[in-house]
Amino acid sequence: MNSHRNSLSALVATALLATASLAQAASVPKRVDDARLQYERERADCMMGRTNEPKSTCLREAAAAYAQARQGRLITHPESPDQLMANALKRCEVQKGDDRDMCERRVRGEGQVDGGVSSGGQVNTLTVRTVDIPKSPG
Repeated sequence: MNSHRNSLSALVATALLATASLAQAASVPKRVDDARLQYERERADCMMGRTNEPKSTCLREAAAAYAQARQGRLITHPESPDQLMANALKRCEVQKGDDRDMCERRVRGEGQVDGGVSSGGQVNTLTVRTVDIPKSPG
């Protein structure tokens, strides 16, 4: 009878532990794979034609980004405005002379901006007028 009581006590204790474990597991939200969710959203956009590229290219890019994210090599945080400005100015370094000066001025916001992502890109225009002053006769 003592062994029967010990078995029953062990069974009740096991049941209580199992119930407590299930209750705790239910209260803790499952960790969601953010990279996978992002991939699924991008893939859906590709399939629905909500991108500006062919479906095959879109799917390939989405898969590549997902692979990079899983390997920890995809930068998901946005760059600061200072970093973006520095990167844009760095691209002007390949220009020489006046072209470089004009490039840097456009990057800093001078001039006019036309277009956008939906039209395939932006065109930055900076018009500079120079006036030749005639030399005095002499």
